[in-house]
Amino acid sequence: MEPFYSFPKLTSIIEGIYFGLEIIAVMIFFLAIIVALINIVRHLLKRETTQENINAFKRTAGKGIQVALELLIVAEIINTVVLSATLENVTILAILVVIRTFLSWTLMFETENKWPWSKRSE
Repeated sequence: MEPFYSFPKLTSIIEGIYFGLEIIAVMIFFLAIIVALINIVRHLLKRETTQENINAFKRTAGKGIQVALELLIVAEIINTVVLSATLENVTILAILVVIRTFLSWTLMFETENKWPWSKRSE
């Protein structure tokens, strides 16, 4: 069986998917920030600056960032595993996953005031 990378059309399709996922992740990131900013400005103009509005801003922005990070990790996995599987790239991927996990935990704590492993408050 021939190696995967010997099929240029398939490789270019997968590169397109990789690039598309990165673009979608960046768009989600910016859209979440814009939506959060519009909501907080709307509340500021109504002079409704409560802690709940600030928490809503943090939740909206945080969730968007989390989704964008997930998509970026998926894109990086595709790039590393499928397109360029070298020891250096796999090591970089592992480091990115650790950083992304830390960011996700921090965002969850910031937006929900609990760690991912904490019991759900009823």
